[in-house]
Amino acid sequence: MTDRLGFSLTQLRYFVVSAELGNISEAAEKLCASQSTVSAAVMRLERQLGVQLLLRHHARGVTLTPSGRHLLREARALLGQARNLKAQGDALASDTAGQLDVGFFLSVAPFLVPSVYRMAKERYATLQLNVHEASADRLLGFLQDGRCELIVTYDFLSGDSRFHSLIELPLYVLLADGDPMGEAGCIGLDELAARPLVTLNIPTVLSHFEAMFADAGVPMPQVITTASLETMRGLVAAGSGFALMYQRASNVTTLDGGRVRAVEIFGDGPSVSLGVAMMPDLTMSSRGKAFLEVLRSAVLISREVNSVA
Repeated sequence: MTDRLGFSLTQLRYFVVSAELGNISEAAEKLCASQSTVSAAVMRLERQLGVQLLLRHHARGVTLTPSGRHLLREARALLGQARNLKAQGDALASDTAGQLDVGFFLSVAPFLVPSVYRMAKERYATLQLNVHEASADRLLGFLQDGRCELIVTYDFLSGDSRFHSLIELPLYVLLADGDPMGEAGCIGLDELAARPLVTLNIPTVLSHFEAMFADAGVPMPQVITTASLETMRGLVAAGSGFALMYQRASNVTTLDGGRVRAVEIFGDGPSVSLGVAMMPDLTMSSRGKAFLEVLRSAVLISREVNSVA
């Protein structure tokens, strides 16, 4: 047994039109095809199905056989379903209405998701966003298994996906508000090596920072990891260490009442790109393009309000 059908929708259409008109020549004219093409297509269909569908009458056109009469109903139904499928595909390709699943890297989401939701509702009332916040590896898995069309992440976390950059972000060091080191306008990575680095417990992020210190010729600091962005900020405010971030929040107060301040890294800290990633061979849908437009606006707002970049 094989899944190969052996016949095409075009052959079915040629058969249906020929049966309905009772004449191959008229069917060919309606189908904008040659008589020989239509006749050959119907004969191939008969061979592939293993039944005779039409009786050919010299100079009197064609009539249905009993088998042909039965299969005509099925062919009409199948062609109708194909037209419905095509219409649904056209709607998915051209309409912004409907559901769109997007992923956000978990440390980026707090800065952008609220604005994205608000602006998407204002501009595209029929667009339903389903947001998935996760680590970099899980987000890439969401792309690969088709759960998400787009993910919002950094270029160094985009793997083998196709990445569209939206903005370049400088690197900041997050310190406790009263830390004397924070009085300087900029800080070098070499000044931080003796302190613990507080960071998210995400291997790809930790590897990124390890490579950064190695490229700068600076020893990697002791590492304190946490699963929460806000816990990371709280630990820094409590004097447990410093954090490295590509966002600078406008709110300097942590949930437990501590305070932090962000100071830009100079010299050693390269910028990264924030953008969207998608599968290399995937064509972005109209819903994806609408989301990308909204995301660009949200990034600009975050840049002004929260000093992203």
